[in-house]
Amino acid sequence: MIIDIHRHVWSAYERHASIREIYDRTPTKRGTAARHEELPIVPDWEARGREIIEEMDEAGVDTSVLLLADYGLRLGDSVFSVEGENRIQVELSRRYQGRLLPFFGSDPRRPGAADLFKRSLEEWGVRGLKMHPTVGYFPHDPVCHPLYKLCVEHQVPVIFHSGPMAGLLYSRFTQPLQFDDVAADFPDLTIILAHAGQDLWREALNVARMKPNVYLELSYWQYCFKHTQDFIQAIGRMRDDLGIDRIIWGSDLPATGNAMSLKTWADTFRRLPSLGEDYGVRFDDSEVTAMMGGNTERILSAAGDKR
Repeated sequence: MIIDIHRHVWSAYERHASIREIYDRTPTKRGTAARHEELPIVPDWEARGREIIEEMDEAGVDTSVLLLADYGLRLGDSVFSVEGENRIQVELSRRYQGRLLPFFGSDPRRPGAADLFKRSLEEWGVRGLKMHPTVGYFPHDPVCHPLYKLCVEHQVPVIFHSGPMAGLLYSRFTQPLQFDDVAADFPDLTIILAHAGQDLWREALNVARMKPNVYLELSYWQYCFKHTQDFIQAIGRMRDDLGIDRIIWGSDLPATGNAMSLKTWADTFRRLPSLGEDYGVRFDDSEVTAMMGGNTERILSAAGDKR
C-alpha cells in the first residue's frame, strides 16, 4: 500500500492571484502552473480529480490524502469558500472511495472554524486536520487549541507546514521549534511536520527526538534531490534517531510537479536501498514500505477504528 499523505487539489498559484507574480520570480516555484491568462476563472474540480487519479495510477500510488491550505486571511479568499473547498475534497473522496482521503483545512482564526471542523469529522468523514501557520499565527497560539482538542477526541492527526514559505507568507511561524509547545501541551495529539522543516530538518529532528508524538514527512524534498548524498544521509539520520516508524512519504503535488513527477518521486523512494548503498547508508525494503504507506496507514487507522 503506497499512500501519498500530502496532495493538494490545486496549487497556491492556481488558487490565489496575489501569489502568482511572486511565484514566477521564485526559482523553485517558477512554472508550477499555467500563466495567469491561461487559468480558468472557476477551476474544474471534477476534471482535476480525474487528473489526480490518472497520475496516481501511473505512479503506482494507491491512496492520496487531500489537504487544503487556507491562505485566505493573508492572500484573499480563492474562488471557493473554505467550506466549499473542504466539501469539494469530501466529494472527491466519495467519488474515488479508498483512493482519495480528505483532511479538513482552515485558518483557526476564522469564525466558526472549530465548529466546522467538528461537523466535518462527524458528518463528512474527514480523516485529519491541515494547518498552515505561515498566514500569520503561531501553532501554539491558544486560538488553535479547540481544533487540537477535536483531533485528540476523534483520534485524527494534524499535519502542519513546517519550514520556510515563499512570497507573501511568513516563515517565522513555522520554524520547527514553534511546534514543540504543541507537542508538549497535547501529548496525545499526532503531529506531522510536513516537509520535515525543509533545510531546517535538523531542528525538526531535534523536536521529534524529544517528542514521541511528532512525525517527519518528506514532501517537497524533491528539490533536495539535486544533492543526492545530503538527501540520502538526512533520511538515514532521521531513521537512526527516530526509528523508521516516524518518517512518512508525501509529494506536495501539484506544486512540486516542476521539480519531479509523482512517478519519478515514488520510484526514487522505491530505489532507496540501492541509492543508499552508493552513499554508505543502508535501507531495506521493509523500511521503504513503512515510509511509503505503512506508517500513514497505521496513523489513519486509529480514526477509522473509532468510526
